[in-house]
Amino acid sequence: MLKRGIIVAVLGKIQSGLTHQYAKIRGGVTDTSEYTAGGVSRTVYWFRNDSKRMGDYSPLGTLLMNEQAKDDFSMNVVDYVFLHEVGHDQMGSIGRTLFWAIYLSSGLLLIAGIIALPSTLLKAVESAPSTVMLPVYIAVAVGISLGAVIPFTLVCWVDETLAELFAISKIGISQYRSVLKEVKEESEAGLLRKICIRIQYPPEALIFWVARKRGFGDT
Repeated sequence: MLKRGIIVAVLGKIQSGLTHQYAKIRGGVTDTSEYTAGGVSRTVYWFRNDSKRMGDYSPLGTLLMNEQAKDDFSMNVVDYVFLHEVGHDQMGSIGRTLFWAIYLSSGLLLIAGIIALPSTLLKAVESAPSTVMLPVYIAVAVGISLGAVIPFTLVCWVDETLAELFAISKIGISQYRSVLKEVKEESEAGLLRKICIRIQYPPEALIFWVARKRGFGDT
């Protein structure tokens, strides 16, 4: 038992150290504390920046949250963000490994496809045997370049849906609706941000439909 306790302590220190390194992409850890909401307690690594990112579930299975959210939103929203990030645990270790494998590989392919899109379109125009076939060639070129968006979107939607359902199960559908309304009223997203949100996060209608099927109250 003593050896097991030592191993757990060492692994915990390694996880914490790696989380601090990971958090540098958010500006670095400003504080670490235990946070509780909906009967769930977890260690949170706090960061502070002016980005729209309120929380982050790291590849290490640790939770990062933006202190700025406590200034901009009510505690109901902060509790929701915390529970949403905890909800990413629902996929389990094997599921998370598969998620990151698909997320990173398809994400890189998507970025590469977008970068290569102009030259791909040019090649399609040059290779088309006639003006009649030109739209077909262009459609194929665009499809090849952006084909990675489908697996990327699917894996993100599954992950985010599970996280949202976990949060709903803890705060209830009424408070969830209130949280969404507050976030929408306080947040301003540009066109690029809106496109990214549409790709990475499932529509609210889908969340409510699944929540209704799961029996989470009147949706």
